[in-house]
Order: sequence, then C-alpha cells, then structure tokens
Amino acid sequence: MSRYSFLLASEEQKYFELTASLRLKKHGGWLVAESIEQEEISKSQSQGTIKAVQLAKKIAASKDISLDEAFELLQGGMGSETELLSEYTEETLSMMNSGISAEQSNARLITTFMRCRGEGLVEGEWTALVDWSIDDTKTMTRPLLAKMLEFIADEQDEEVKAAQAKKAKKKPAEAEQSS
Repeated sequence: MSRYSFLLASEEQKYFELTASLRLKKHGGWLVAESIEQEEISKSQSQGTIKAVQLAKKIAASKDISLDEAFELLQGGMGSETELLSEYTEETLSMMNSGISAEQSNARLITTFMRCRGEGLVEGEWTALVDWSIDDTKTMTRPLLAKMLEFIADEQDEEVKAAQAKKAKKKPAEAEQSS
C-alpha cells in the first residue's frame, strides 16, 4: 500500500466482511493495480487463443481439412485424433501450457484484490494484507472464493453505474448549452 493512500480517501472507509477476521475495503470501483492485473490476465488468455488458432490453421492446411475440423481435432472431438495429431504433439502441449485457466485467472485477481484491499484481524488488530500471496488464495474454500468474486463484480458494477450516472447528468447540461 502506498504511504500516501490516506490522502486519496475522501470519506469514512466502508468494508465488505468476507469472514469474521477478513474484510475488504470498498471503493465503489476498481483500483488501478486491480485493472492492470485484469489486463494482464486477459492478455495471457488472448495469447493462448491466438496459439490455438495458429495451430488449427496449420493442421487444417497440412491435413487438407476445414478450420472447424482442425479445432475439433484439438478439442478431442474426432475419433482418430491421436494419430492424426501425433506430429503436432509438441505444439499442442505448448499451446495447452501457454493458456491460463479460469481458476488461475480468478486466483490471480483475488490475490491482487486481497493485497490492495484486504485486512485481517491479526492479534486483535486490523492489519493490511499487502503480502497476501497466491498460495494464500489457493487455501480459500470454493464458497469463500465465490463470495470474493461476487464482491469484485459488485465493485465493478458500482463503477459502471457511477460512470453512467455521470454521463446521464452531463447530457442535459450539454443540451442546455446548445439551446
């Protein structure tokens, strides 16, 4: 956490209780660090998709099949795909390892939110969890993970609603100026 973050707080801090000893600061939107992490996750996912498309194109051309059939082969949808794809084993493994799963994406995003907003009740005192790690996130239960993802989505929704309200407020003012 920045040593100047207190300068950015404009009102009394509100919290979302994750458990009795774990809470998250509400900001009514995402912090820059959280948005940057989401962009990095999206970039990783896009790179995996691009590799899959490139490999499917290569298979389609070399096997003289349609691109759709090549994608089916990669997804294991055709019976004899093992022998057909044996020459692409290395590339298939590389493609599979380059992508990021939904579970990994969620864990990375949750870890970032915990570092930026998380506070834990440690020895009777609320302490910022700036050193929260992906390993800490991996120990969360699925219900806790779902609650965390709901909080993340709610914060994003609040930001979108605030932006829409601001935009709606601006339109009547612009209409008055043009009259």
